[in-house]
Amino acid sequence: MEQMPFNTEKFKKIAGENCVAEDVNYMPRSNIGMKKWEIKARYSDGNCKIVVLRENGFRITGEIIDVNDFNNRDERNAEIYRLYHECGLSQVFLAGLFNISQSSVSLVVNGKQMKKLKK
Repeated sequence: MEQMPFNTEKFKKIAGENCVAEDVNYMPRSNIGMKKWEIKARYSDGNCKIVVLRENGFRITGEIIDVNDFNNRDERNAEIYRLYHECGLSQVFLAGLFNISQSSVSLVVNGKQMKKLKK
């Protein structure tokens, strides 16, 4: 996949000075037509958050997305489902974030691995 450097000043302004970008997924055309960077940010205290930067041609906007704690596979799958459907993160990024394959993420986001959550 094509890589493009993200605006580090904007990243630091949104995420804070005490973090580093660990994993970056660049999408030249996201689902809403803008350039988008999905960034795993690790803070000096060891915590991680997701920073999403979007460029619409004349300005860059961003947001921080928290990842909820989980203790088992079902809770992890529920978190993957939420991050995909509510936050709009890509399957490729989620696969890297949770250290599973993209096809496994696909099964989760399409409801194939959500048996216990639907009860």
